[in-house]
Order: sequence, then C-alpha cells, then structure tokens
Amino acid sequence: MSTAPKVILVTGSGSGIGKAIVERLAGEGNTVLLTDLPHVIDSLDTAHLQSGVKVHPLDVGDEHSRTEVINTIAREHGKLDVLVNCAGVGRDARLTNIKDEDLAFTLGINLFGAFSLIRQALPLMQESTGGAIVNIASRAWLGIFGSGAYSASKGGLIGATRSLALEVGHLGITVNCIAPGYIATPLSATLPQEVLDKTLRSIPVQRGGVPEDIAAAVRYLALDGSYVTGQVLTVCGGRSIGDPTSR
Repeated sequence: MSTAPKVILVTGSGSGIGKAIVERLAGEGNTVLLTDLPHVIDSLDTAHLQSGVKVHPLDVGDEHSRTEVINTIAREHGKLDVLVNCAGVGRDARLTNIKDEDLAFTLGINLFGAFSLIRQALPLMQESTGGAIVNIASRAWLGIFGSGAYSASKGGLIGATRSLALEVGHLGITVNCIAPGYIATPLSATLPQEVLDKTLRSIPVQRGGVPEDIAAAVRYLALDGSYVTGQVLTVCGGRSIGDPTSR
C-alpha cells in the first residue's frame, strides 16, 4: 500500500475498542469514518473529535444502512482503502436457554453483517492500489463455557477471513483477523469482582488489555502488513497459550 493518507471505515466505533482504533488511525493523517448505531452517534461529543474523523450512522445488521454508508464513501471520497469490522454484540446464554432470536441476532451482527459489508465494500476498495480488511473477532473463538453463540460467530468470522484472503489477494487486498482477549472497557467493568480478579490472574503478562492495544495491532495490519494475509493475531497477553496460575 502507498504511504498516502487512507480512507478508512471502522464499524462499531462510537466507544471502546472501535473508538481507540479511530483515534489511532486518524492521528496519522488518515480520513476515518467513525460509524455506529444512530443513538450512539447522537450521544457523541463531536466537537472534540480529531481532524479527519467523519461521523456516520451505521447499523451493520441492516442491508440498507450498509449500502448507505458505502454509497456515502463513494460519493464523498471515491475510494475505500481500509475496512475494520469492529461492531459486535454478545447476546448469549447456555445451549438449553438461548432463544433462536438471540442466536440469529448474534450471528447476524458478528458474522453475517461483517461478511456482507465486506462484499458491498469490495468494488469500492478495488479503486485503491491495494487495501486491507481487518476483522475483530475474539479469543472466544477457542471456546467459552456458556457462550456458544458468541464463540460460533467469532469462529465463523475467522473462517471467513481465511477464505476471503484467498479470494482477494490478487487484488492487492489483505484480509486478517484480530482476536482480543480480556480488554478493559465499560462492558468488562461490569463483571463481578471475583470474576475480574480471576481473569487478571490468568493472564501471563499480569495485566488486562486496553483498547489501545488492539488499536496498535489494527494499525499494523491496516497500514504496514501488506505481506500478511489470512492470519489471526491473538492479542491477549498470552492467555491463549496457557494459565500461569496453574503452576
């Protein structure tokens, strides 16, 4: 990819990990579309956003909304260099308790919505000389007790990432996945204290991750990793390789 400023779309970026990704990429002179659900967009303090950040509502689970944001990018910028699929939901329960509508909702946002947005964005990405797609999955793809729907959606996203990398590599477009472990966000802060303490003890580097850790990984895959494609980068402080508390 060239070193010229990029046009970048980040979904689910009104807060948490997505917002950190926007701030990191916009801070390097790129034009970054911060997108999220309308009520999240309405609550943002846009006066303090960085230069280069453009705000647009996007419901990843709605085809019309996806089409609208792609058309807006085409009309206003004429190209799309980087797509970061960060939007995600975690409506989950054990197998015997989860409702079909919750399973469909989780898969619809985390897997189908991301896959469909890639398909809709691809013609516009071909206007650039090379490009990058970065999907935000989760360490949950390895399996979490009582989280079958979420784990399935993120595992499916990883499978799609690997297959799509084979399809679009000849276009100069890379497709990679980041699988975060525990990241300190407002949502994770709602965990019971004993669960949080146990989680932190199980991380080899002995700290929880922060959104900026994921943003740094996205920055590499989006802007520098032109010879990296079809890969899963697990950003978890080593938790995926073992539990230091077992020694």
